[in-house]
Amino acid sequence: MPSFRNLFRRRKATPGSEPDLWVRCPGCSELLFKKTLEKGLRVCASCGHHFRVPARERIAQLVDPGTFTEFDASLVSLDPIVFTDSKPYPERAATARAATGERDAAIRGTAEIGGITVSLVAMDFFFMGGSMGSVVGEKVARAAELATAERLPLVIVCASGGARMQEGTYALMQLPKTLAAIARLKASGGTFISLLTDPTTGGTIASFGALGDLNVAEPNALIGFSGARVSAGTIGDELPVGFQRSEFLLETGFIDAIVSRADLRDWLARALMLLQPLPAPNVPLYEQIGIPGVGLVGGMVSGVAKGAGTMIGSVLSPVADAATRVANTADRILENQHDAHPAPVLGPHLTEDEAWSHVRRARDPQRPRTLELLAALNADFVEMRGDRRAGDDGAIVAGIARIDGRRVVVVGTQKGTDTESNIRRGFGMPHPEGYRKALRAFEIAERLHLPVLTLIDTPGAHPGPESEQRGIAEAIAAAISKMTELRTPIVTVVTGEGGSGGALAIAAADRVYALEHAYYSVISPEGCAAILFRTSEKAPAAARALRITAPEQVALGVVDGIIPEPENLSAEGTITIARAIWETASAAFDELESMKDLSALLDARYARYRAYGAFDEVAPARSKGLGGVIRSIFGLDRERVPAGMSDDWIDEIERDSAGA
Repeated sequence: MPSFRNLFRRRKATPGSEPDLWVRCPGCSELLFKKTLEKGLRVCASCGHHFRVPARERIAQLVDPGTFTEFDASLVSLDPIVFTDSKPYPERAATARAATGERDAAIRGTAEIGGITVSLVAMDFFFMGGSMGSVVGEKVARAAELATAERLPLVIVCASGGARMQEGTYALMQLPKTLAAIARLKASGGTFISLLTDPTTGGTIASFGALGDLNVAEPNALIGFSGARVSAGTIGDELPVGFQRSEFLLETGFIDAIVSRADLRDWLARALMLLQPLPAPNVPLYEQIGIPGVGLVGGMVSGVAKGAGTMIGSVLSPVADAATRVANTADRILENQHDAHPAPVLGPHLTEDEAWSHVRRARDPQRPRTLELLAALNADFVEMRGDRRAGDDGAIVAGIARIDGRRVVVVGTQKGTDTESNIRRGFGMPHPEGYRKALRAFEIAERLHLPVLTLIDTPGAHPGPESEQRGIAEAIAAAISKMTELRTPIVTVVTGEGGSGGALAIAAADRVYALEHAYYSVISPEGCAAILFRTSEKAPAAARALRITAPEQVALGVVDGIIPEPENLSAEGTITIARAIWETASAAFDELESMKDLSALLDARYARYRAYGAFDEVAPARSKGLGGVIRSIFGLDRERVPAGMSDDWIDEIERDSAGA
């Protein structure tokens, strides 16, 4: 018989168990009746604290009743790098599926908001911290492609800790994949609204999350590139009150509005109505309403298929016809994506010592940086300084060079050689000004029809609060987006550290090479170890698990080739490395410039990043119409949690968020 004490002991709720009747608000400590909280959209009536909301419940809150149709419900991520920390990735994903009843961390489909049909994605923080892996990236890309093809506005509800570390650089490649699709949507005249909820961090805010035509956030949502603990550690002091919260981003100019949950549907309906494009003047109506078609090259959206019954939502055609047309277009996009992307076939993992040896050599302070490599090539180099907004950033070098008679725009990271120069160069960690200076260089290259060479050796973007205040996430996203559509050939060489989004911001190239002892990673080994292995001392194990070395990145298809390097990093060795880099880059430029036209170059680049991902299609889940949404809200379709799962399940989910 249970003791008297146990009869009245408060138990934590776990998924699949009878939930507690009461919830304590983290905002005001008020004890709230759970049913009342749910009826109030999970907003505390006392203090206005916005609780986190599962994706299906979020959709039900935002869209017109009965209008949501789900696509891609059967997609599940595979295990591209055979990742294991405290448990194998497939086991961790299976736990998340059991806990949430979802296949992955995003749901996509079409719906109406205020009578306007939209292409919609809702991310789910309760599935592995909403981390963006292959399936999330694929769903966002398909949603953008459908929006382009059917001239629908795109709405993405962000709730994510960042890129999914367990998928390595495949997760990192979802940034250019999604940004390229959204860039094409915008180029076609389409619109995109980004709804930022608590939390939106890491690679999600440093990609599509930051680049909405309108960015709107819920009150007091955590929004930022780096984790608060990382930023605090950078300055060695406490962070300002409200740092990385919605109100902070509104004040610094990176979001357009903060809207309470109860008002979000009406706000979105008004914004969508006002964002509908007017017919262009002096253009025949049949051209104004032409829709881009679905191409066959890499499953991309390309070309123009003109037709006179296709306009935003269903203005010129009955609702039923519009819904059929949208579904047919979605089917065509799905066919061109081949439904599944198998995981690459990789060899056995390196040992921890082998993996860590690559990291140590990549970080060797004697490795030549951008300026040293240009000097070794006797390049005629005119350097650019400043972003024309706030200042210059010594961690990024940019300018126009002539090497062996060939003019090229060079953008590269730059570390120092001693403490003083490292401080001046930000230890090779760029601030927003560096990426915006790179954008200046990219635009000049495009205008002058010059190829671009980027050289990368960075542990990542600068994580300090001043970087956040000046928009590091937006700067990274804008740089990647620009590279995906830059109308000139781009070659990247990773010469040392290829650290996460800070490296990728100048690496979304047509060809990517790496020096023999360089590495490329979704997150630093130390960062991964601290989050997933629970201690930074496990960095060598994390480096092994992430498969970050140059040969492993070639096997994954992220890197196209390895450039050998001498054992000796002397002045003579620097010349050898510089010549090898230039010969490789020059040959790649010759190949890329021989392509028949710019559209072929851009289509090939789109196809490159569109193809990254490892996922499969499982047996279809039951229909997720309005009834399915209702079942989800009340937990009627959720699988039971495996026996023995920790009561602290939500803490484990939060630890899984990548922050990459």
